Amino acid sequence: MLHFLPSLLLSISLGLSWNRFILTFSSRGDCLQDQMPTTMVAAAVSVSALALCVADKGVLLGGTIALLGLALAAISKGLPHPAIIVGISVASLVAYLQFTGHVLQ
Repeated sequence: MLHFLPSLLLSISLGLSWNRFILTFSSRGDCLQDQMPTTMVAAAVSVSALALCVADKGVLLGGTIALLGLALAAISKGLPHPAIIVGISVASLVAYLQFTGHVLQ
């Protein structure tokens, strides 16, 4: 079970931050003004998680992890409290980095 935990954490991190990140490219810019810090953190987490999927796991397994994350994003699209959701995403990314031995400074 512990073998799958880092991949699961990475997938959760990508999935929970993706919806907020993708709002950056939509035409609804007025709703972003109120929560710009949350959107900026979500963008950083989303891009980092996507890059780590491929860099750490390879193209095939990384693509699978990313697809699972995007499936989670589709499921969690209507969840309220975006700051809490992005916070959970950040916590998942930090846990992944700690679990895999990446240095956080």
